[in-house]
Amino acid sequence: MTSPRAIARPLAVLLGLVLALLAPTARAENGIIKHPGQHPNYPFELEPHVLAQYDRTPYTSGGFGIGVRAAVPFVHNGPIPQINNNIGISFGMDFVHFGTDRYCANGRGFDYYYTYTDGCSATDLWFPVTGQWNFFLTPIISVFGELGLAAHYTRWSYDGNCNGAPCSNSASHLDLFEPVIFAGGRFMFARSVGLMVRLGWPYVSVGAAFWF
Repeated sequence: MTSPRAIARPLAVLLGLVLALLAPTARAENGIIKHPGQHPNYPFELEPHVLAQYDRTPYTSGGFGIGVRAAVPFVHNGPIPQINNNIGISFGMDFVHFGTDRYCANGRGFDYYYTYTDGCSATDLWFPVTGQWNFFLTPIISVFGELGLAAHYTRWSYDGNCNGAPCSNSASHLDLFEPVIFAGGRFMFARSVGLMVRLGWPYVSVGAAFWF
């Protein structure tokens, strides 16, 4: 399993690169990062998205799914009052489906290694709660970082051939406090509608951002 610490450094580097690449744009296109509070004072953000999970999987292959996040800023400008930033809490639910694979289980919470023939499937449910720190670069572009915990439920089932004999089995596993870490950006098409891109561990997502 890749640890959050192992992925935190490349994510920090990635966020730094994004900021460096967007800095000229922020200066040339009405940059607002040095204008504290000059962003919409939205009380609530809704984000439906699609996602791809690459780690903490039920077996060796990744999965795809859908989800929704909500965010509630509780500091309109801060915690650094000299720049245009806010901070809040983000929470939601993500559903991921995993298709067929050579092995149904990788040993994470299970004791079985089954050679795949048919009927292998799995699903994951994530319930993340994170702190979200936003930096507003222009009226269109903002970037953010998130750190928090998630409840993580996995269930898989198998119907096929186990070492030459017909068999079926299923199992489930629940982790209540999985660390999660993300970084990403928003690109607002209008004052309250935009595109949201989130990179992180253990999955990445792309969706819409709605400010209410």
